[in-house]
Amino acid sequence: MEDLHTLISSIDYKVRRLLDDKRKLENSIDGLLTEKQKLDKIVSEQSQEIINLKEQIKILKLGEAVKSNSDITEVKLKINNLVRKIDKCVGMITKTEQ
Repeated sequence: MEDLHTLISSIDYKVRRLLDDKRKLENSIDGLLTEKQKLDKIVSEQSQEIINLKEQIKILKLGEAVKSNSDITEVKLKINNLVRKIDKCVGMITKTEQ
């Protein structure tokens, strides 16, 4: 009978320990998910910044090309391309506002 009591106590202790470990792991998962969301936001912001910087580089290159007057047709094509992109963005903005 004593062996049965000892066995039950041992099982009870192990179950409590497992439940405690489970709770700790769930808390850890919650913390990791929160950290992942923060990191995803940072990645998104940095990706947008990269896009903005690339556009600035294109504009600077265009400005340099205009200054040097090296190839007028190329400059005109780049300007037309930028105007088309701006028109597309304006169209997308007006669609979302409606």
